[in-house]
Amino acid sequence: MTTAVIRPVRSDDAEAIAGIYAPYVRDTTISFELDPPSARTMRERIAVIVPRYPYLVAERDGEVVGYAYAGPLRARAAYRWTTETTVYVDAAFGRRGIGRTLYQTLLDELTTLGFVSALGIVALPNPESVGLHEALGFTHVGTETGVGYKFGRWHDVGVWQRDLAPRQAHPPEPRRPD
Repeated sequence: MTTAVIRPVRSDDAEAIAGIYAPYVRDTTISFELDPPSARTMRERIAVIVPRYPYLVAERDGEVVGYAYAGPLRARAAYRWTTETTVYVDAAFGRRGIGRTLYQTLLDELTTLGFVSALGIVALPNPESVGLHEALGFTHVGTETGVGYKFGRWHDVGVWQRDLAPRQAHPPEPRRPD
């Protein structure tokens, strides 16, 4: 199990986050990005996310070893109660419960903020991510066939959904993180 500390992201975490993410971009189809983003790009992305959504890091012995955040599912206003979620853990710290702890903390924060559902979008095959989503109560709600092209082949994308709150006729607006 993890002994990592989960805390809100800071802009100076961008370099560590870029370092964690780069191998996923370079070496796998887990991310459909083709070039690893720089620390500067990650800092810009963090600045866009944190005014409206939680963005968390896992820190162990002063080192950022994972991160998780939520963002908009789609741009249109009717989607504002639903988020797309993301979690990445440094490969050297995998299978220690850090991803699960990060993700559960993110889901708890989203619930507190008033979001109604969260979607995990998973490039397939990815049994580790599918297992994590299902262990955290997500349900497979669909597969988009052959929508991503990377490393010379087409890849499917699965969608997992977890409800965070009941749907209401007149839902209150999700609150911004503190």
